[in-house]
Amino acid sequence: MSSIGTQNPFAPPRALVDDQIDTQVEMVPATRGARFAAAIIDVLAVGGVAAVVGIVAAIALPAYASYQKRAALAGAAVPSSAGASVIAIVIGLVALVAIAGIFVYTAILVYRYGQTIGKRVMGIRVVRTNGERVAFGRFIFLRWLPMALLGAIPMLGYVITLLDALLIFRENRLCLHDNIADTRVVTAATSEGATLLGSSGAQLRNINF
Repeated sequence: MSSIGTQNPFAPPRALVDDQIDTQVEMVPATRGARFAAAIIDVLAVGGVAAVVGIVAAIALPAYASYQKRAALAGAAVPSSAGASVIAIVIGLVALVAIAGIFVYTAILVYRYGQTIGKRVMGIRVVRTNGERVAFGRFIFLRWLPMALLGAIPMLGYVITLLDALLIFRENRLCLHDNIADTRVVTAATSEGATLLGSSGAQLRNINF
């Protein structure tokens, strides 16, 4: 009786691939300058819209009032004063839509990439202290909300806000909100795995088929 080879001739072809070991890239802490610039950009993202709207209102409303006066002096039909209210309402609605759009876009960035608009621009990302992705709820309810509530306390809020900013000059570069939420800020280039896509990819790699 002839012996049969160990390889099944009817089996599909297989490629022998050596197991690849994932090596975790050392995450590089974000510089203090990058974090400061990101915070400024985030403030300007909302404040800039408010400033533009304010400028438009400051120009449009007096211009409409001047138009009414010119019409009255010329003996023409004077435009209704309700027009100014309509202009103000339209400007206000545009402002609300713009600001809401900024907040929605920021929420998407935070959920997917752990970044605000400013952090996205500066190429930095918020991660857990162990390097894992920050869940959206932790970002909002532990990293942002406590400081927003503490900052709203009369008088004491200014001290807490200042302390939060000054703590970045510690050797570990962690602010108060980082300590509360167990987070740190690192460069985006060294933390690609700490995103929604990166976390999903890691979970898929750990599934045995």
